[in-house]
Amino acid sequence: MVRLRQAIVVGVAMMLIAACSGDDSGSDVGTTTTIEPSSITTLASTPAGTSGTAATTSTTTTTTTPPALAIPQYRIVSREAGDSGDTVVVLLDTSTYESLSDVDIYNVMSDLVEEYAPVYEAHIVDTPAAADDLFAENPTPEQQAELDQHYLARLEQGFRIVYLAQFADLGVAILGS
Repeated sequence: MVRLRQAIVVGVAMMLIAACSGDDSGSDVGTTTTIEPSSITTLASTPAGTSGTAATTSTTTTTTTPPALAIPQYRIVSREAGDSGDTVVVLLDTSTYESLSDVDIYNVMSDLVEEYAPVYEAHIVDTPAAADDLFAENPTPEQQAELDQHYLARLEQGFRIVYLAQFADLGVAILGS
């Protein structure tokens, strides 16, 4: 019985060795696939064998995670305390982004409310002139033109974002949703 088991083990081992050894003189076939934004590369290599040998395939997968989402830098240029929370004016640093989206504005508002609580009302502008003109009682046509272009969003009641300027067609967003 022991000799039968040994014979079976030796036979299986020889079959595995025979299946794994192939003719290495064939050409290797390699493929590379890259998918953005997270880079996933798959390499497959298959040695060509003769008609009676088994082909061997090895696969390597490399995954690179994208960089963390960065929000535009900003500074609070005005802050007034109120009973329900503070009213702040935020000036975006235009040198920290190439283009601006509603998601960027949402992220700035979210960061502002989280980091500088309590914030009940906030106003985001991207020029110092718009920050200066924000609370003008009777804005001149030049001041109004500045606000129309550079007053980007306001936060109401600590959670409701109203998009303005080039984002006005997006309407309203709710923080935390």
